[in-house]
Amino acid sequence: MNSDLFSVVKAEYIAMRLAAIVGLEVASVRMATVSNRDILLIKRFDRKWTKGGWTRQALVSALTLFVLDEMMARYASYEILAEIIRHRFIDPKKNLKELFSRLTFNILCGNTDDHARNHAAFWNGRDLGLTPAYDICPQVRAGNEASQAMLISGNNNLSRLENCLKSAHNFLLSGDEATAIIEEQKFLIEQNWDLLCREAQLSDVDKKYLWKRQFLNPYAMQKGLRQGKSFMVAADVVAAKSACLCVHRQSAKHKPCRH
Repeated sequence: MNSDLFSVVKAEYIAMRLAAIVGLEVASVRMATVSNRDILLIKRFDRKWTKGGWTRQALVSALTLFVLDEMMARYASYEILAEIIRHRFIDPKKNLKELFSRLTFNILCGNTDDHARNHAAFWNGRDLGLTPAYDICPQVRAGNEASQAMLISGNNNLSRLENCLKSAHNFLLSGDEATAIIEEQKFLIEQNWDLLCREAQLSDVDKKYLWKRQFLNPYAMQKGLRQGKSFMVAADVVAAKSACLCVHRQSAKHKPCRH
């Protein structure tokens, strides 16, 4: 829209591509131009081709799993979703790590629109499992302070990584495991930012606007970084591992979708 402060389409494309690069299971995206306007094409993950033609994969939103309606959506939380996953999902440990990683990535890329309808699970009549992530879009923010649409734990929804670390046990993660996830995401975002801005043909004005405001806003790291090593556990190992992942993922699995 003409009233947008930055190119929302390109910002979402960059966020979705970065999500794939940091290792999240995410819907495939590509950009196109139609009538001189940028559009984002998202590959549907709720359709499956079979011998009999296309079939639809059933899924339920997190709002449904919470048994909440729109008026009560403010009570939705990652903590409760993690509890549901522990009790009702197949491979809960894998799904819990994925959910925690999505939470921290949302904070690092400025996506505060992570409400309960923007989380979903496949349902085959017996088993539940997280769908690929979708609608990861950096949001406008006036200053540094921000809050997530869903509560992180208790009544706290402030967009700080420190709050994620305090809640790591809800996702069956140790403090070191949670810290390593955050540090790797930060490293890969920093390493791939320029590349993806060029790929999206993001203007210099928008690039400057988004960096350190939506993406890697200092508010997300507040308090934690002041404690010295809070987000720096095994930093050298993480950096070396991430460098390999960066090259591998760019050259193979996470190339832009061309079909």
